[in-house]
Amino acid sequence: MRKRKVLALTAGAVALTTGLTACGSSSKSGASASNSSYNAGITSIVNASSKTGGTLRYALTSGWDSDDTGNTYDAFSWDFARLYGRSLLAYTRVPGTAGLALQGDLAKSYTTSKDGLTWTFTLQQGVKFQDGTTVTSADVKYAIERSNWGQDTLSQGPNYFKSEIVDATNYQGPYKDKKATDGVSGIQTPDDNTIVFKLKQPFADFGYLATLADTMPVERSKDTGLGYANNVQSTGQYEIQSYTPDKQMTLVPNPQFDASTDPNHQHTLTASKITVAMSMTQDQIDQGLLHGTLDGDLDGVGVGTTAQAQILANPTLKAQSDDTYTGALSYMTINTQVAPFDNVSCRQAVEYAVNKVTVQQALGGSIGGGDIASTVLPPTVAGYAEANQYPSAGNAGDDSKAQQLLSTCKQAEPSAFNSNGSLDVNLSTRSDRPKEVNAAVAIQAALKKANINVTIDKYPFNKYDSEFAGNDTFVKQNKIGLSMMKWGADWQDGYGFMDQIITKDGIRPDGGSSDLGDYDSPAVDAMFATALKTTDTAARNAMWTKIDAQVMSDAAIVPLVYNKALVFHPAQVTNWYEEGAFGMPDFSILGTTNK
Repeated sequence: MRKRKVLALTAGAVALTTGLTACGSSSKSGASASNSSYNAGITSIVNASSKTGGTLRYALTSGWDSDDTGNTYDAFSWDFARLYGRSLLAYTRVPGTAGLALQGDLAKSYTTSKDGLTWTFTLQQGVKFQDGTTVTSADVKYAIERSNWGQDTLSQGPNYFKSEIVDATNYQGPYKDKKATDGVSGIQTPDDNTIVFKLKQPFADFGYLATLADTMPVERSKDTGLGYANNVQSTGQYEIQSYTPDKQMTLVPNPQFDASTDPNHQHTLTASKITVAMSMTQDQIDQGLLHGTLDGDLDGVGVGTTAQAQILANPTLKAQSDDTYTGALSYMTINTQVAPFDNVSCRQAVEYAVNKVTVQQALGGSIGGGDIASTVLPPTVAGYAEANQYPSAGNAGDDSKAQQLLSTCKQAEPSAFNSNGSLDVNLSTRSDRPKEVNAAVAIQAALKKANINVTIDKYPFNKYDSEFAGNDTFVKQNKIGLSMMKWGADWQDGYGFMDQIITKDGIRPDGGSSDLGDYDSPAVDAMFATALKTTDTAARNAMWTKIDAQVMSDAAIVPLVYNKALVFHPAQVTNWYEEGAFGMPDFSILGTTNK
């Protein structure tokens, strides 16, 4: 996820089993604690409760990229969407690595053919949209087609299905092809309760695709393209009562939701109302949490530096917080198509110039920030191997090496440099991410020592990918050579983490790119192709390691920190835990004692 991505999965095998059973955990099950302690939410459910009622009050520093489940790529959005949408599969609702196993949600079972090319899902019967219409397999098929083949209109979500599904019809998507009988040949609905996927090649990770928000059903008759975000039809336990982009959202119970269609307890009603206030500052959110006027920060990135100091200095507050790896990487892309960074020496100069110690401090330090990074894959993702191709004393940068490489770059592209021999560079960052802005300032200071002058351009989080850093036309017109980014795995393994940020799959010329550096390497593509055909887990993991090393050799990404987040939960919040699947609290199960 964009994570902005941001889904974060921890290492370890995830069970992809056929014949799903009711092995989920509700708020009544799993380890629990009546009183919180520091990091308790990493391994247990804090303040477990089956009580319902009250208003849950969330906040965001910006807004949604979209609340449309087929047009969203933010980690918090995928996490939150489970309140009003039902995907085919879901992760078990328990803390820790046990919560990475898959189970049924909209689907009650699935089977895979021996050759791995056909996946068949049987749906729960009796699931309804909020308007009372019964959900059918055609609604799931349409949801996937509109989000993956309709990216001429819905450009902000992932498009994994389009990459993996057979499409003999060369379908143009529902916004270009208006015939309701047309569609993708490789998605078949033999009856109202069955959906079949035909794959181009065996893809062992396909079960993870079935957890994505773009499998949440959509009625063709209600779809108005981008306008659907104003009238999303719920299949979950809540429905969206009101939504004003960048300002507020209110959810109330969905009267059409039938708990009997949810045997794995993925959709538990905990509150009478859920509100989300948007476009608040991080300090406003933090103080609201500390004073009990807010229940959660949907951004899931942890408190700011001021609140962090308050929490760590107060044992009572510290006991209500968790500091855990999110499975995400904070990094900076170097655009391989913006001169002079189309020259590898110039990119390598930046790699050596960055002082990662000052960047780590800007991002929150070792607590709330993370560990200094040197690879694309974080330690929590299968395929990670410790390595550092650009070492420096104490991780403080090597100005001499950077200047040497910059000199080599200047010989190749002299027109990119000023008359005084320095290089002017634009660096994009998200204006409503204070830690990220501070990290950009630290990078600016470090690169100055290497004779690289950085201008920092700040853009809003919810438009960063669609209109600015992720819009190739804008990037090239404004010569944005460097971009700040944070990313977590869409699912656990090297493909789920890297594909969208280092291949052409993540490049979208008109906005929505997650490969902000326009990195498209034939060598990497070839290794991905080999890995996806490799059935041996150890061999596949070794391929992810090789891909990581190639990206670093090409200096397309500057890894900054393997993220940690210091997340605070007020005393009135129930059913609190950090889930592995999204690298943040499970917002779909939280409740409140504040009635």
